Amino acid sequence: MRNVFSLARPTLVLRLAALLLVAAPVLSACDSKGSIAKQTEKLLEQQKAADEASIQAYLTRHNINGSSYTRTSTGLYLINVTDGPASNPLIKAGQKVTTVYVGKYIGETTENQEFDNSSNNRTACGCLNFVSGANSVIAGWEEAALLMRKGDRKILLIPSSLATMSNGAFLLASQGIAAQPLLFDMEVTDVK
Repeated sequence: MRNVFSLARPTLVLRLAALLLVAAPVLSACDSKGSIAKQTEKLLEQQKAADEASIQAYLTRHNINGSSYTRTSTGLYLINVTDGPASNPLIKAGQKVTTVYVGKYIGETTENQEFDNSSNNRTACGCLNFVSGANSVIAGWEEAALLMRKGDRKILLIPSSLATMSNGAFLLASQGIAAQPLLFDMEVTDVK
């Protein structure tokens, strides 16, 4: 016949071990949090450098020089295709913007591969409407819209850090596509 303590001891040891397994991450969080933050920051910097290299390679392949584009402090590139009338004011936050666009990849092996097109979004106009500054489109579009006016058509080269929604989700993450810079040929057809 077994002693109650001989049965309880292994159970007690297992419970203590489980408690230590659960508590270990909490107890070590102070040390690892700084390390994790540093690793995350390093990965983000590596991604920014890779994005910039991809964008520069695209510009080189297409003989697009510095006088043909504007680069913002966030790494967004805007290449003028057509300028709208100078009498049209720049878009302001809160305005409803209507665009037609085509989204493509810019990598050397994936270049010209289309991943999105406003004509495929099942609207009568074949366009996309959004309110500027409402965080309803990716960050690169939010930034670009404030630098455009009705009638402008620009090529946007958007680093992956700006291909996110306000919640931080990557535009293509739901399709299982890794973070990468994107190209949008975007025309502003109306502003209200």
